[in-house]
Amino acid sequence: MVNFGKWLVMFAASAMLTAGCGKDSGKSVVSGDPPDAVTDVPSLVFVEVSLGETDLQTLTVFNVGKGDLQIKSIKLVAGDEFVPGDDWAESAVLKTDEILRLSVAYTPTDENPDAGVLELVTNDPKYPQGLLRIPLETPQLAPRIFSKENIIFRRVPPVDSSTRNKFWQLSEVQNIGQAPLKLMDLVISPMESDFSISFPTSGDAMADPATDTSEYPDQLAAGESFPIRVYFNPDDDLPSTADLIFYSNDPESEAYVVNLLGNSGSPCLQLSHEGEINFGEGGIGYANNKTIIMENCSATSDLTVSSVDVCTFVDDGSCDPAGPIYTIKDGSLPAGLPDADAIIGPQDTASFVLTYTPEDLTVSTGELTVKSDDPARSTLTVPIVGKGTNNACPQALGEAKTADGTRWETDINTIPLKTLQFRASGSVDVDGTIDRYEWNVVQRPTNSTARMTPSNAVAEPSLFLDLAGDYVIELKVYDNNGTESCGDQAIITIHATPDEDIHVQLVWDTPTDADQTDSAGTDIDLHFLHPNGRWNIAPYDVYWLNPVAEWGNPGPTDDPSLDIDDTDGSGPENVNMQEPTAGLNYAVGVYYYADNGYGPSYGTIRIYIRGTQAYEYRDMFLPSTGTFWYAATITWPTGAVAGINTVRTGFPNTN
Repeated sequence: MVNFGKWLVMFAASAMLTAGCGKDSGKSVVSGDPPDAVTDVPSLVFVEVSLGETDLQTLTVFNVGKGDLQIKSIKLVAGDEFVPGDDWAESAVLKTDEILRLSVAYTPTDENPDAGVLELVTNDPKYPQGLLRIPLETPQLAPRIFSKENIIFRRVPPVDSSTRNKFWQLSEVQNIGQAPLKLMDLVISPMESDFSISFPTSGDAMADPATDTSEYPDQLAAGESFPIRVYFNPDDDLPSTADLIFYSNDPESEAYVVNLLGNSGSPCLQLSHEGEINFGEGGIGYANNKTIIMENCSATSDLTVSSVDVCTFVDDGSCDPAGPIYTIKDGSLPAGLPDADAIIGPQDTASFVLTYTPEDLTVSTGELTVKSDDPARSTLTVPIVGKGTNNACPQALGEAKTADGTRWETDINTIPLKTLQFRASGSVDVDGTIDRYEWNVVQRPTNSTARMTPSNAVAEPSLFLDLAGDYVIELKVYDNNGTESCGDQAIITIHATPDEDIHVQLVWDTPTDADQTDSAGTDIDLHFLHPNGRWNIAPYDVYWLNPVAEWGNPGPTDDPSLDIDDTDGSGPENVNMQEPTAGLNYAVGVYYYADNGYGPSYGTIRIYIRGTQAYEYRDMFLPSTGTFWYAATITWPTGAVAGINTVRTGFPNTN
């Protein structure tokens, strides 16, 4: 979804380019061919800087009209904190497609916000008396506490008197704001936990903890920090959590919470059906299938699944693994099983098909058992139930095609950002009618939020392929008696592979945004920079305001482009480039454009070279609006990707 404010600026830039090509700008032309003045931003918003330091912001004025734009006077109506930049002009005349850049420098003298107006007197008839006013906005200088959000201890054995306080980590508390940070209190909640803290007298990680103190500074100047040592002393090997809470005068986070996690980061198993696997009614003698999805819910560790077994309860109360009623469909287990282990990567999924073949009208029960290296539940057992019916089960048949294609298929090779259309019209029920449809996304790329629209319960939904990778879609249908489809599964497999030489993908996760698929959320921008360029400045930075750039040879063949500007969710944003120039190093950056009150987010970059993923950096911490992450460089023609991964406030070339 495109933010309205961003759209206005993009429209202005687009109108300028259209005028330059001699095409109609879409505006009404009145007698005298009037000028049309637009600006790249509605106001100049200055970032936080320390007292006495200076921030420089630049306004660009475009003339996208037919006539000359006369700027008769330019002046600052503001306090002494604002002064003109080196490119200042008292007046100007802009012909069609010409631009004027004006810089304003801001140097705060106290912690209070300042304001002013940049006034341009023009001959543009749409402004009253020709007066174009650009507000100058500044933040109130404030302290800002920052520390690593999670302190994670991997599995350790229960401690005893000889090992107590042997497991610890050093962290740091910083004031990344521009005013003094006052610390009123620091507590661990709950008080009775496996965690404790002390404060080193120096930042030396090798210093003897015995020299630590229980005192911490009550105030930090802008840019100052102090170390903190966190101990983990568990009584058992179970996962353990607590909160380390800093109470301060940070206006945005009076109670700043650091998550303490012990015996954590371990593999984590979740099944799509855990309470019960209920087949409902199944046709006697028919194979009724359910796809079971195994998810590794750990963000850092591989999950090893050593076995997946099923059994059927028989008359003597035992569960028979050789029983014919509940079985695992041949060939459906993840790679490795059953003879070896299956490995599921962090936050990834794998699946298999469980089959129910009833022999009579009775209710049959069984158990599914999954064994893994999840330390919390190494053996997960789920009950199974189903009931036979003489009603003939319906047969599901699903197909799909790209929205711009004509061929319906069940195995599709395409590119990311395509929309696929699905249909279930081939499904049949020999003794009734199809009453209900159920499409399930069995597999999708990590971080994908792809879902069936308008819902998964219609006969002909669609699916937007938001990320590169493989998607597996399953169709089930139900007849007018509620009997589920049986027989061969209706499976559609989609392979979304970038076809460009360079494909850069940005996704992000904002923990406080409960629904990252709705129309409210964070706005984080992907930037792709030519070595001749500067961040956030066209034409050599491709980003939301400059989505397509002419960099190489004439024509679009070798020009990079931004496909999506996601302003309210979790991405993706993608940059594609075909035929990069040999001998150049391109740069990838990420800018936190607006947190919209949701606070910190975590960005992930993936870079594909000639269709193959060559680089990934997950969960870079982006604390707030104005954060810039210099992620990586790409060298051509080798396609070598080098991770940079530095984070700062503001673009490197602007402050």
